[in-house]
This record gives sequence, C-alpha cells and structure tokens, in this order.
Amino acid sequence: MDKNYCVVPVNFTEIESYVIVKQEEAAEAIMQAEKCFFYDTCALRNHMNIANPNPIFEYIKRVGGIIVITRGIIMELCSGDNRLWEQHVNYIKKMRQYGLRVLVIYEEDMKKALEICFTGITEIHTMLSFAVKNAKSKEGAVERTFERNPSLKQALLTNTISKESSLVKRFFQEVRNNKVSGDNLGEELIAICMHMLSNIPEFSSHKYILLTDDRGAITLLGKTIRDVFRYTGKRSITGITTTKLCWLMVKDEIITTKDQVLEILEAGNTGRSIKVLCSEKYELEPSEKTFRLSEFAEKLISDRGLKVYV
Repeated sequence: MDKNYCVVPVNFTEIESYVIVKQEEAAEAIMQAEKCFFYDTCALRNHMNIANPNPIFEYIKRVGGIIVITRGIIMELCSGDNRLWEQHVNYIKKMRQYGLRVLVIYEEDMKKALEICFTGITEIHTMLSFAVKNAKSKEGAVERTFERNPSLKQALLTNTISKESSLVKRFFQEVRNNKVSGDNLGEELIAICMHMLSNIPEFSSHKYILLTDDRGAITLLGKTIRDVFRYTGKRSITGITTTKLCWLMVKDEIITTKDQVLEILEAGNTGRSIKVLCSEKYELEPSEKTFRLSEFAEKLISDRGLKVYV
C-alpha cells in the first residue's frame, strides 16, 4: 500500500515562524543570496541527527548561503502520518536560530524569482519546457504524470509554447499529486527548478547546490549540470554530499579534529566504512575508494593533498 503524502504537514505551525513561505520574500531571498542550498530528503535526515550541526551552518553562512526546502521534499519527510518529525522541526529551528534564512516553498514559486528578470510568460514557459525535457528522469514522477495527463505533456513538450497563465503551477501540482512511494520526485523537481533558475544572470558560479547523500540524485543532477553548461556556458549548479561537505569544512578550518568529522559522518552511516570519490596529492584523476570511517576522518584532517569530489 502506498503512503499518504501532503504538502502542508498537520504540524506545520511548529516551524512556520522559523521559515520563509511567501512567494515574494522567497524570490527576493533567492535573488540576493550568493548560494542557494537545496536540501534533499536523505541529507536533511542525516544532518538532523548530528549532535552539533553548527559547523554545517557556519559553512553555509560564510559562503552567503540560504536553505531551500521544497514542498516535494516536505512530502517525503512527513510521509505516513502527514507530520514533520520532532527531529525535522528541531533541525529547522536550529538553522534559523543560527542566523540562516530557511525557505519552505512550492516548486512553482521559482516562477516569481524568474519574473524579477523576465517579463514574458512565453519566455518563462520556454524555460520550464526546456528544463523538463532535459532534467526529468526517463522513468520518474514527471514521466508518470505525462502518461496520465497527455494534455500537460503536449503543453510542455511540443514545439508550440503554451500561453496558459497557470501552466507552471499546474505542472508542479500535477507531478506532486502523482508521487508514489520510493520514487525520486523531490530530487527530480529540484533538478528542474535549478535548471530554470540557471537562466537568471549571476556573477558567481555554482549558486544552486543540492545537498544530498543519494548517489542516484547525483547522477540525475549530473545530467542537468552538463545540459545547463552546454546551452548557457555557465556552471551554476552542483551537488555536495556530507562527505564532501566535511572536506570543505576542514579546508576552511571550520572543523579541525578527527572527532568532529566522525560526529558528522556517523550520523548518516549505519556501517563502519564509506565510499568516497576522491584523489590524493599526486593523482591525476579521481577514483572511488573505500575507507573505514575513522580512517577517512583521520585522513581528512592530516592529508591536505586529499580532494573529495563525491
């Protein structure tokens, strides 16, 4: 039996004062931020179990980042009983109390950010169409939605661009309504959102960052990254795993001890080993290596020639 999913948890009021939900305010926050960190379900669940997540918050704060949690991710977080867990609520509160801006927004709210730079509805629909064509999975929630709703598929994937004013909202709502247990709806819609946002002129690279510990999500995102670069020449999207985040925090001297690294890694690992795509000082290209958690934590601290990719 499939789980129940809702975009507004029954206990949403517990986080409402800590997050930004209004379209206009969210759009301005996205435009003003130097980095937008999109949480996926697995990364948020891993990070909420860290006893002291302040180093993560400090890193995000230092790079001028904001946190974005989409409604698709909210649906996955509170599946089953339509409630956010106590750990979810506490983690979101901690982020805000540290000084981070946290957005909990519908995917269609990205349109409001685009409207700051682009005025034509046809232009924005073209961006959505292009993003859907290139960021959707072959057998994901979007494809399943199109099979059930041919008119929506025709409005988005044909050469004739629809001028329907509610198309962006209708697309994201329909896909969310077609979520089933075990699919990758949250990450798939984030990839589409990032693809759309990449049309906004930016001065810095890699503004839109997916925080994920799902290798499948990294693969899906890689397709979007390559496509955006091919057609825009911009490197505006990237993904960061908790492993890479640890490497970045060590590099910036936010964490400086083996125990700090272990505390973060152990929160999301049930085993005692970890697979890492990395390169060492004299290696010319990365390769996947397996380390014991304690071994990797020690190596991060002591070997400054190490570079982590995933």
